[in-house]
Amino acid sequence: MIKNLLILTTYGQIFYSQEFEKTEEAVDVALTGGLMSAIYSMASETQREKISEFELVTSRIIFQEERGDLLFVLTVDKRMDMKDTYELLGMISKRFFEKYGEVRIDGLVLTDFEVDATELIYKKLWYLDTQKRKFRIWDYLATIFVTLAMCWYLLLIFGSPPFEGMPEFDIKTFIWDGLLAKLTDPVALTLHILLLIAVIAIPAIAIYLLFKFTYARDIFRFIRDYVTRPTRASYSELLPTYFLFTILVSFLLYSSFMIFAGGYASELRVLALFPGGLLGDDFASKFDITQFIQSLQLSDVMDQILVGAITWATWVFLFPLMYSLILGDKRWKQIYKNAVFIASIAILFLSVSYIFSGVKYLEAIGFNPTTPVLFEGEKNTLLFTLTVHLPLNIFVFGFILFLGIGVNRVTPSKTRVPSLLSTFVSLYITMIVQRIIFFMLFAPT
Repeated sequence: MIKNLLILTTYGQIFYSQEFEKTEEAVDVALTGGLMSAIYSMASETQREKISEFELVTSRIIFQEERGDLLFVLTVDKRMDMKDTYELLGMISKRFFEKYGEVRIDGLVLTDFEVDATELIYKKLWYLDTQKRKFRIWDYLATIFVTLAMCWYLLLIFGSPPFEGMPEFDIKTFIWDGLLAKLTDPVALTLHILLLIAVIAIPAIAIYLLFKFTYARDIFRFIRDYVTRPTRASYSELLPTYFLFTILVSFLLYSSFMIFAGGYASELRVLALFPGGLLGDDFASKFDITQFIQSLQLSDVMDQILVGAITWATWVFLFPLMYSLILGDKRWKQIYKNAVFIASIAILFLSVSYIFSGVKYLEAIGFNPTTPVLFEGEKNTLLFTLTVHLPLNIFVFGFILFLGIGVNRVTPSKTRVPSLLSTFVSLYITMIVQRIIFFMLFAPT
């Protein structure tokens, strides 16, 4: 992502230069410094305003003038997040003045600044440091445990429907009913309170300790960075292979939202989500493709889990494949790998939409999703549109937006087919394939 750092005066005197990408031919630092100084000065004099950046085919050059006519120039990959770029340049200029102050000696090249510059770059772009790490077996196990702990909290928050002979579970029954039943027995009440504290606090403590002493935090740290700013998706190129373990993390969290939040179903039309999914009678016919798994024939919940799993798989694997092939770039395998990684994170936005389509949420705000006659009328009200359809579609289209921004950032700057066109075509193909599969499995009678 970082290609070159140059510190010089606006009239061309170079104080520091560092290359971060190896090139076949050595770059003449004096010539580069003179060119940058000339471009900056010419723009200032002819346009009566200072230049802040300009773009090449694959690179972006950022200028930042500081006191004493000192100019900081950072060349980065065009896909690098702009805010991170300016923040990094600000950190470098601040450290430079802290270390050298107003020093100005003709011909002085401050080679000892390399340690400081490298430290700041690795601090801001922590992804670079992961290339030196080896993900050990206990790091994988820690990542799985942290993910399952998060799934456990989703179960506590949302509960779960009756499934495969297991009773319905919700937090009211688990906490309040249990406490009320033991009020007359102080010992049992104390033990029950200790149990509640344990099942709530111990996973949180374990997550904290695993983040502190293993590399499991890296996977969740990148997920956080991408969710807060999808333009950081380009950093996926800097990550080692073990980050692909994020795909399993994504599937577990996605499945937890799908099952515990209360609903996923397809009406074999444009919208993939339908409020009140896990009800039992949403499909015209039950899944009956083979006798191999009999439970699939008996459970509408399994039907809907299958639909959700197909949706996850097509967005995470099929969409990136279509996208990377349509681009027509010879590096399509690398693009596909990075796009799969980004799609597995972006789909978490789709997972959140299950909250608003779930039975628990619908009942909490006063609707009757388990009573079809009443629910049909409620779906046509303004309140339903504002409290269900609106937030649901915000997250659905938010997912598509984050997915589009993400795959665009992992794409080389120059491809045969424009990235935007490839995104739209891939979205269309993916949704068509989803509908065909759903129709084959759940054809209306």
